[in-house]
Amino acid sequence: MDLLLLLAQAPPPPSPEAAAPLDIWGPMLGIIVLLAVAMVLGSVAERLKQSAIVGFMGAGLLLGPNVLELIDKSEITAIADLGVTLLMFTIGLEFSWSRLKRLGVTALLTGVLQIIATMAVTVAVTGLFGFSVKAGLALGAVFALSSTGVVMPALARRAEVDSVHGRFALGVLLVQDIAVIPLVLLVAALGGEGTPVQVLVQTAGQFGIVAAFVVFCVAFSKYVVPLVVRFNAPTGNREVSVLFAIVVSLGAAWGAQRFGLSPALGAFIAAIFLGESVIAPRLRGDVGPLRTIFVTLFFSSIGMLADPEWMFFNALPLAVAVGMLFVLKPTVIWIVGRTFGLAHRHAVAAGVCMGQVGVFSFVLASSAAEKGVITDDTFALVVSLTIVTLFATPYLVGLGVPTGRRVEQLLRRLGLVKTGLKPDAALNRELSSHVVVVGFGPAGRAVANRMYQSGSTVVVVDLNPISIRAARDAGMRAWVGDASSPDMLKQVSIDTAEALVVTLPDYRLTMAVIVEARELSPDLQIVARARYHRHVELLATTGANVVIDEEATVGDKLSQTLRLKVRTDSEKDHEVIREETVVAANA
Repeated sequence: MDLLLLLAQAPPPPSPEAAAPLDIWGPMLGIIVLLAVAMVLGSVAERLKQSAIVGFMGAGLLLGPNVLELIDKSEITAIADLGVTLLMFTIGLEFSWSRLKRLGVTALLTGVLQIIATMAVTVAVTGLFGFSVKAGLALGAVFALSSTGVVMPALARRAEVDSVHGRFALGVLLVQDIAVIPLVLLVAALGGEGTPVQVLVQTAGQFGIVAAFVVFCVAFSKYVVPLVVRFNAPTGNREVSVLFAIVVSLGAAWGAQRFGLSPALGAFIAAIFLGESVIAPRLRGDVGPLRTIFVTLFFSSIGMLADPEWMFFNALPLAVAVGMLFVLKPTVIWIVGRTFGLAHRHAVAAGVCMGQVGVFSFVLASSAAEKGVITDDTFALVVSLTIVTLFATPYLVGLGVPTGRRVEQLLRRLGLVKTGLKPDAALNRELSSHVVVVGFGPAGRAVANRMYQSGSTVVVVDLNPISIRAARDAGMRAWVGDASSPDMLKQVSIDTAEALVVTLPDYRLTMAVIVEARELSPDLQIVARARYHRHVELLATTGANVVIDEEATVGDKLSQTLRLKVRTDSEKDHEVIREETVVAANA
């Protein structure tokens, strides 16, 4: 009876309309179409020597609410927010503390100084256009960052990752990536309300929360992750590692959001420390395929925000902003590089390569717009700048080296170029039948040391003052300079040298050195290093007598090691057979 009364008092069942399940297939169709168009345009962009990211943004622009209106941005906003969170997690996994440590304190100081200087210049310039100091600081944080995911692949295509300006750019980009954490907090603080003291207290509280979050992530990666690895090791189930990555990333994002931090920032911090754990290599491999989807959704959502009509009617302000960015940001990086002893040509080349607005800049700009630090028009300008500069990045990377060379030549004609060390007095003595080694990296050191120990007179030429000091400390003659300069080659008496060994990883610089040396000494024996097999014939045609194919040499060494192992294992088998034969005979 009581049960009947309870049922009678129960609320009526929901209507069919209210009980209808959530329709996910409408948005799903939009996502499928978006991914398909992004796939096509990404491939087209790659064919045009562009980054696929440009194609992804083009897909969002084409299908979004400002062009064809085939996709309602509201349908994909939530998934794009999730995508940027997971994207930040995968980027954090690839961040390497060990690589940053290898670059040294100089790289850290260079990156920090570049960010501070860029923000200061931005505040000064935007102030001339009527922007507030808060807006200038937020825009400075936006413009201070460059795109690691676009610059490094562009450098890799040109075999310039191992060049001087490539290594310098890598150090600055790594510092920029880690600087996202304080910059996000800075932008959030700029949007705070109240007196300056109250804003300062709120910011200090945010930093305290981040510090506590970092401590938790460190403890998690140190104590919890090994337990997960040991628990899953007997099964070897790869699906578990994928699920573990998703749980950690979403859990970190949820936790950060609950404590008033950006969810994407929480996922990024967790991934940075998880990337140094024992499970990191496997996570990178397993999450890699998912990263493609996250990247596509994220950059497509940026493309959806772009408004071609706004860009058309504001073409002049946009062009002025792009021009100022392409001039001021490389100039700041050039000055910072020179402050730490980098040659003019390499500092300029690195600055030109990093002259764009980065991926993380969009996250900062979104936060600034959401908190009212910048206006909608300013946000539209930032989105337009992001698209234009990312599209121009491959061309900027191609212009980096020629621009750096021209700037240094101009400064040399004006008498403004100075070397980092005093001239080596030993070079003033007559040189004859000596060996000139260009580049004192690991390969150059090996060659120079071997030749020096054999009794040859060795002259080292390098643009890095630290390398030159090391060569002089080893007893060799050494000079800070550009070996592609005829004046530098004359200084080391290339016309009376026995041989020239070029160990530079950048094949373009190697070609420039060979051309100048061959012109000054037609009969000179030139040995060059080819970082990649495809450059062997090119260097030989340029004038090198011998070209060491690095990839082929590594392959030969690997095959020799394999044959030795097979022979050793075969000899062990024969020994076992002989032992069994002896035992059988004795029986």
